[in-house]
Amino acid sequence: MNYIKSAFNWFVRLFSSVRFALWIILLLAIVSLAGTLLRQIPAQLLGDPALKQAWMEQVAQPHYGSFWSAVFNGLGLFDVFHSAIFLILGSLLIIAIAVCSLKRMPSLIKTSRGVDLESATRLLEKGSATRSSSKIPAPENVANVRGFLTKRGYRIRTQETPEGKVFVADKNRFAPWGTYAIHLSLILLTAGYLVGSAKGYSNDAFIVTEGETRAIGSPYDASIKLVDFQADFYEDGSPKDYRSDVQIIVAGQIVKEGTIRVNYPLSYGNLNIYQSFYGPAITLGVSDSNGNQIFNGFIDLSDPFTVEGITRNSGTIDLTANGVFVFVISSAGPGDPIVPDGSVRLEFYTASPDTGGEFLDSMDIQIGSTTEFQGLEFSPSALIEFSGFQLREDPGLNLIWASFILFMLGLGLVFYFPHRQMVVGIYSDPKGSRTAYHILGKKNQAAVDEMETFAKVIGATGQIQPKNTERKK
Repeated sequence: MNYIKSAFNWFVRLFSSVRFALWIILLLAIVSLAGTLLRQIPAQLLGDPALKQAWMEQVAQPHYGSFWSAVFNGLGLFDVFHSAIFLILGSLLIIAIAVCSLKRMPSLIKTSRGVDLESATRLLEKGSATRSSSKIPAPENVANVRGFLTKRGYRIRTQETPEGKVFVADKNRFAPWGTYAIHLSLILLTAGYLVGSAKGYSNDAFIVTEGETRAIGSPYDASIKLVDFQADFYEDGSPKDYRSDVQIIVAGQIVKEGTIRVNYPLSYGNLNIYQSFYGPAITLGVSDSNGNQIFNGFIDLSDPFTVEGITRNSGTIDLTANGVFVFVISSAGPGDPIVPDGSVRLEFYTASPDTGGEFLDSMDIQIGSTTEFQGLEFSPSALIEFSGFQLREDPGLNLIWASFILFMLGLGLVFYFPHRQMVVGIYSDPKGSRTAYHILGKKNQAAVDEMETFAKVIGATGQIQPKNTERKK
């Protein structure tokens, strides 16, 4: 039993230590920073081991090297917010806050109950109480004090003593629980973030071109079809508004449709679909030398780049099974000196340049025409638009909202409903009455003002000159 008690005490000491909590927060900050600095595996690849491995080989290893890629991957740093280390640190922080809160609960309960009358009587006997005398009788002074405290919303408890009457008055006695509410809000905030990270879904770059239907992928069985995209612009060319008309399709059936625009998402179940960005896309057909169609679809030109002050957009099509990797580059418009307006440029590589592919050749092709390269015929047919969406599902969102409400409630209790406790003793005296009073708790300026107000009210009716006021001159 002693062993269990010792272990429990050690646990409480450790998790209620401010230094331990600061270390957890520091480690969480470092891990979160790693998640910001290191490239993260796109969410849509996480459910497919083959795609995840391909990302490691094509993105992580060329950028960080094989050794460090293996180290970072082993620590889960390529998917930080789903990693075990992040979840463990977050859980430890929740436990630390909970232990601190529970440890503080008995003192909060005692504070809410208020000082007991026996202790209050003894407190007034100490020299720190403010004392004054009055010519008015004690019963009149008692009524005056009771009226003052009642008017200001104090809860009053009284006790008769051989010398007179003792008041114990308190106001906003549950206000100290505001800090408890703030601690609880931090627990809910951390829990909500962990739940959202572990169970949530996020895709910041879900691109669909006009007329295309694209599957969201695991864990959803739905697809999004971009029926139409429209944009309005200011005179200087900057976007004024852009919106997408979409359909949500499940098993070939339209289950929902609507318009998505900035700040006006469309919801499908718990999944929210936000309008994020847009850009040009092109429809392209590719056939081999035997006339077999090897590609016929949409290519989003979502990768802008600037050369000599001219910005163009590009996309890629991987035809390495047929010997080439192709960049498709749009024209910058009528003034483009390189890529004629109404054309696209095709750049051919042996493989993706990210994996060491070498440049072969390039050619410009008018949209609506056909050109041939190494036995492959390329036929761009139309320049259209694509729409980029953010897909979000966060099961921890309700916890975060609850955290926000608790946090605001806690702040309100702490700053707008200050806790006050006042002990007052009124005693009979041959010349009238004597008063002793003391304000408990923090001696901040508001508390001192409260005591001086009390002294002025008493003095206005009884010629009392308070002594031992606690304001520092």
